[in-house]
Amino acid sequence: MNKKKILVIDLETTGLDPFKDNIVSVAVSVEKGKGFNIVLPFYKNKAQVKEFLQPILPILEDETITKVFHNAKFDLKFFHQYGIEIKGEIIDTMILDYLLNPNRKTHGLKEISELHLQYHQISFEEMLNGRVITEVPKDELTKYACEDVDLTLQLYYYLTQQLNHN
Repeated sequence: MNKKKILVIDLETTGLDPFKDNIVSVAVSVEKGKGFNIVLPFYKNKAQVKEFLQPILPILEDETITKVFHNAKFDLKFFHQYGIEIKGEIIDTMILDYLLNPNRKTHGLKEISELHLQYHQISFEEMLNGRVITEVPKDELTKYACEDVDLTLQLYYYLTQQLNHN
């Protein structure tokens, strides 16, 4: 069986509205237990952000690499606002979890990480600790974001295995 090239991507943003909020960091992972987070110091300037992300754009636009997200629609809407086109197969672990158990009401990353991986992650609110996201120290934001992509990667493997055995 030929192994797919997979890139897990997760954005941290100033809010939920891709039209008025901004990306503050882009976390990626290709291997369990490893993640990288690109913190964007000038997050309010979309053109500067796209320029800053230039080195990874060929990877994001590579059609031979499968992109894995949790709640892909959210991240893709933000990338679109920055003129960044994600190419290749897109897989959403939120949808995979729904396919595994459509009767469960919610399929959030923290919830399903606990359910399937027995891993408890701090909530977004706990990470913020009363601050806005741009006030969170880079090391705390990076730890949180890298944990998100690592869990998404692990969930991708777990959920695809479960779905292929049913």
